[in-house]
Amino acid sequence: MPEYYYRARTRLGHVTKGTVRAATPERASEMLAGHGLAPLELQDVRELRFWKRELKFGGVRIRDRAIFARELATMIEAGIPILQALRILAQQTESVRLADILRNVSYEVEGGSPLSNALEKYPRAFSDFFISMVRSGEASGQVSRSLQALAEHEERDAELIRKVRTALLYPAFVFTVMIVLVLVMANFVMPQLTDLFREANVSLPFMTRLLLGMTFLFQAYWWFVLIFLGIAGTIVFNYLRTPEGRYNASAFVLRLPILSTLLRKLYLARFSGALQTLLEAEVPVVRALLIARDVLANRVYQEIIDRTAEDVKNGSTISQAFERYPDIPLMVSAIVGVGERSGQLGQAFGNIHRFYRRDVDDALGNLTALIEPVVIVVIGVGVAFLLAAVLLPLYGLVQVIT
Repeated sequence: MPEYYYRARTRLGHVTKGTVRAATPERASEMLAGHGLAPLELQDVRELRFWKRELKFGGVRIRDRAIFARELATMIEAGIPILQALRILAQQTESVRLADILRNVSYEVEGGSPLSNALEKYPRAFSDFFISMVRSGEASGQVSRSLQALAEHEERDAELIRKVRTALLYPAFVFTVMIVLVLVMANFVMPQLTDLFREANVSLPFMTRLLLGMTFLFQAYWWFVLIFLGIAGTIVFNYLRTPEGRYNASAFVLRLPILSTLLRKLYLARFSGALQTLLEAEVPVVRALLIARDVLANRVYQEIIDRTAEDVKNGSTISQAFERYPDIPLMVSAIVGVGERSGQLGQAFGNIHRFYRRDVDDALGNLTALIEPVVIVVIGVGVAFLLAAVLLPLYGLVQVIT
């Protein structure tokens, strides 16, 4: 079916653009009018010049996806057809990107595509996990139930990630301020004092010489520093894009003191929560493992799940496969084993998720309590260094003058 690029004006007078699939331009115009859009331009995508073609970039926040899933489920339960519900959500969502996607999804659904197939065309906005849940609901005739479960999972996931980011934001902000402060001192304060110290023949302490050395380095060789950082950053970035680089970076993260324990619990909480949702939606076990694997942002754990899925294909159980890997706690293997024997595997992963979710909350509380005194000590050391670097030579200068 042909795809048409359009520019259209909404009822509020705003200009929007996107693509729509229709048999003819006339049908495309009718579909746009059905969404309250007045076409300003309509052209076959194949005839567009490359710079006018719609670029498929930009994702959608987890919170916006969760709201979309819950509101769509509520409308479907109320008896509103999916197509009409999509049109309503496209008009009322606060996310401009999501509104454009939902508008295009509604065109696909109006053209006869299942909802899951229409969403699948936007992988940056909707993950395999999201698509699989919708597809499972379509197959069982329980789309609203799948969407409700999906919304609950996305909300739990968003809350978990928010707590981790909040805990790490404070020290990151403090260290950034400290670096900026040192650079300001080295480039604007110390240069004005350097000539004064040199003329007075004042003996400079080590900390002052170190700060002056940084000043000279940034002023005389700033171009070299930028080139070096650019080349080093490019090398590291390209290495981290390789399978070996991603794996080694993931393994390094799991060896970090303090943070590694928190991250392991976070990975297990997210994975078990996703797997619980998929299994309760009656997604086959192997496929559920491979989909839930994608919520893990760590290559070490992803490889464990890949091997586990392969073992399950060959007749093993998940608990037996998990027992082979030291990164999977024995408690997890034991609970999964009980779930397999009782036929309640989804519930078993739900129990694991709730346990590690509470564990992550406790770990974040402990981490926050530990970070605060560490940050205070670092700030004190940094301020003491800067004051000593500036005040000690000034004290020596006063002695020379007097």
